[in-house]
Amino acid sequence: MTSRAVLLIGALFGLAISSAVLTLMWFGVAGVLQPNATGTDWMHVIWPASVMLVVGWRSTIPGLMITVSAVAINCVLYMAIEYALWQLARLLRTFWV
Repeated sequence: MTSRAVLLIGALFGLAISSAVLTLMWFGVAGVLQPNATGTDWMHVIWPASVMLVVGWRSTIPGLMITVSAVAINCVLYMAIEYALWQLARLLRTFWV
């Protein structure tokens, strides 16, 4: 697998996570990601840049631009995580082979 493919998969995964969270917010059911008994806010765990979102995230020009920026940041974050895990797997494979 090439590094380009790994980065593309990471970007697509980050885009899918962002899209899922925005869809939940659009339909008003993002409460399923809110803290439960453990106090973990899953929206901030799977999409850390979601704290940037404003009330008018889908209806105003600044809100749309902030949302696009938050999605891009999430894609880059998932790309970096996936690339780091891929490099770690390659490194560990050299030790066991």
